[in-house]
Amino acid sequence: MWFVSGQWSGRTERELREQLSTLTQSQMQLLHEREMAEAAGNDVASLQSQIASLRKEFDDLSQQRDRMQAERRAAGAGGPGNVAAKPDHDSVTETGSTTTLDHPEKVFVATAQKALTKLGYGPLSADGVMGPGTRRAIEEFQYKNGLPVTKELDTATLQRLGEVDSVAAAD
Repeated sequence: MWFVSGQWSGRTERELREQLSTLTQSQMQLLHEREMAEAAGNDVASLQSQIASLRKEFDDLSQQRDRMQAERRAAGAGGPGNVAAKPDHDSVTETGSTTTLDHPEKVFVATAQKALTKLGYGPLSADGVMGPGTRRAIEEFQYKNGLPVTKELDTATLQRLGEVDSVAAAD
């Protein structure tokens, strides 16, 4: 009996040692997988940071592209000195002004004066003269539309003025 008991005890000990070895291997494998999961988590956090940075860069580039396209459209649609911007008539009779607009730049300013008046930025004579009233109206328009306040009919102002005037005309 002692012999049978010893065999049983030896077999049980071997089985326990095998189970202990299996458990130790499982524990090591779980630790390794945990380390890999942590590393993957760090990689994901790094990639998310890179994605956020790339999104911001993309947005900045998109805004820059949109500004450049708007400037190009404004320059192509008529800027100071661009003859294509000249209306059919050389005088601005719609506002009662009889001033002859003999320079394309005056036509350009007169068109902006009409748009500013229509949008409520003061009663301006569409005479094509960049006087203090026109500069005040431009300044107010730039300020209210989040543009750099230059008091000049720069490309950004002309582009935004065209957009706002188009929306107002559609209403």
